[in-house]
Amino acid sequence: MLAAIIPQKLFNCENKIKNMKKITLFFALALGIIVSGQTQKTKILLIGTIHFETPHTDQFELKVDDFLSAKRQSELENLTNVLSQTKATKVMIERPIDKQRSTDSLYSLYVADRYKMTVSEREQIGFRLAKKLKLNHVKCIDKFYGMTHDSLMAATAKENNQLYLLNDLQVHAKTMISDFDNKLKNGTITDVLKYINRPEELKRNLSIYLNYIAKVGAGKNFAGAQYVSDWYLRNLAIYSNILDQIEPSDNYVVLIFGQGHIPILKHFLENNDNFEVVELKNVLK
Repeated sequence: MLAAIIPQKLFNCENKIKNMKKITLFFALALGIIVSGQTQKTKILLIGTIHFETPHTDQFELKVDDFLSAKRQSELENLTNVLSQTKATKVMIERPIDKQRSTDSLYSLYVADRYKMTVSEREQIGFRLAKKLKLNHVKCIDKFYGMTHDSLMAATAKENNQLYLLNDLQVHAKTMISDFDNKLKNGTITDVLKYINRPEELKRNLSIYLNYIAKVGAGKNFAGAQYVSDWYLRNLAIYSNILDQIEPSDNYVVLIFGQGHIPILKHFLENNDNFEVVELKNVLK
């Protein structure tokens, strides 16, 4: 009797093992489907630019260069040819978000060869690249907040014997812009973009706010800190617009903004697990 029972138990055990294997396989497959269905990180290429049109709204600007000359136009063609190899699904530019409709109209005319682009880098790089990528839109994501504490900071610096900070700031900024000018004078637009997007140059720009401006009025009315907060607020709003514009199907996005925005936007995006920030040097080799 015992001999008859043991084989049956073994048979039952074998069935249980087979069933467990099936269940394990089912969950493994289900987990694979779930993992593969998760939102993949969106690669985002941040391109800090110089402003092609002058005068601009920046306090410190490059000297005028003819970006519409045959030489510069050829450089822009070469630049956007390389950038188009990213196969980006969106191009984002430094234009107010409430200008999207008018920008759509201009871009549509440009795609139809019925619009001559202005000198702005938003169009010379942004429009040109988007057309090569066969995109229907160029996304406007800027949100301009006026630097409301500008006059207060100047008055505070004078009142607190801190004008030396503003003088040092001017020396720092003018030296930086002069370096950019020399790069542009002696090289191509691609050379300039590679240079100004190096980590040390991004840090150099951000240090204007953190090493000089933030000190003005420290311990008293914090006018400098409030000025810096205005700048961060604008960039945080831009970051918010980036998040709002990204769709699950966006594997790769190119953002084109003034170089001063990049160190802050880069910090925000690097700390968001949904993004992978692509270094420009790895694209413009």
